[in-house]
Amino acid sequence: MQFLKSHPARVYALAVAVLGLVAALGVHVPEAQVLGVVAAVLGLIGGEAVQRVEDAKTRDALLSPSPVHSNLADAG
Repeated sequence: MQFLKSHPARVYALAVAVLGLVAALGVHVPEAQVLGVVAAVLGLIGGEAVQRVEDAKTRDALLSPSPVHSNLADAG
């Protein structure tokens, strides 16, 4: 259960992959609904990837000194 909370995008991607495999094996699955789910999952995974990149940039910015305020220490 902890894995599901920590990695929801991966779980959804796995579910979509399994759904695609079931559809490819000939089990009748409505194509419009499958495509809708695939589009939603791709959006979710893409959103998570973007969020991770932006979070990393924010962490880096918080840990680096400000170039605007770096000369204030020398003025005093």
